[in-house]
Amino acid sequence: MVLKYLILNPLIGFVLGARQVMFILAKTLLTCLKGPHRPRDVLNHMNTIGCGSLPIIAISTAFAGFVVTGELAHQMDTALHTVEMLPGFSGQFVFRELGIVIPALLLVSKVGAATTAEVGSMKVTEQIDALRLLQIDPVEYLVYPRFVASIVVIACLTLISIFVTLSAAIAVAVLRYNFSIAEYVNALAHFVSGKDVVCALVKGMTFGAVMPIISCFYGFNCGGGAEGVGSATTNSVVTSTIIVIVLDFLLTFAFSMVL
Repeated sequence: MVLKYLILNPLIGFVLGARQVMFILAKTLLTCLKGPHRPRDVLNHMNTIGCGSLPIIAISTAFAGFVVTGELAHQMDTALHTVEMLPGFSGQFVFRELGIVIPALLLVSKVGAATTAEVGSMKVTEQIDALRLLQIDPVEYLVYPRFVASIVVIACLTLISIFVTLSAAIAVAVLRYNFSIAEYVNALAHFVSGKDVVCALVKGMTFGAVMPIISCFYGFNCGGGAEGVGSATTNSVVTSTIIVIVLDFLLTFAFSMVL
């Protein structure tokens, strides 16, 4: 009995959930190929995700750039008694991790939670059943526009985040550690290349593809009224956060082997 409740039931639930997630993903990708493409809905979601998230991402990544650059410089000065390598270390960290993961996690907590709450509310009020009665596929209508919009927007937000974080890093290096802007940029160019930009975009777009799939999955399986919507939203954010962290590890490992 204990084995059933502690291991067997959670394992069965995980397998069934993973199967449904893969079904939603496959149907979304098929819609990308065959349509309907709903460009107006895609643009509306791009505006909601991008414009609504840009201020918080810019502020968060700027302060992250301040903190990380200052900490890196302090550790270098303590251990090596020089900060000459600061542009290389900070640039690699920004392009490989800081400028990518922070926007993804912020979007998970902001946009992912809102998506689950919206779709979950539609489920408990039987609006999704009404879509099916009208012969409108919920995946095509609800998931596909968010999927495309999320991938495009997070790619743009990743580039903006990297620019903002590097600007903050340059500000710390210039104002506190006596670098000139030209000196910092020239040193940075020796450590950062187009491969790092490709790595950043691939990771960001992967995170953007995962978020709407997981959020809508929990929304589709929501039940129990307002309490169920809250529970589904919490589970969605937790699951998406874990998946982003795991994917970040896997993609970083893969790029370290290839690039």
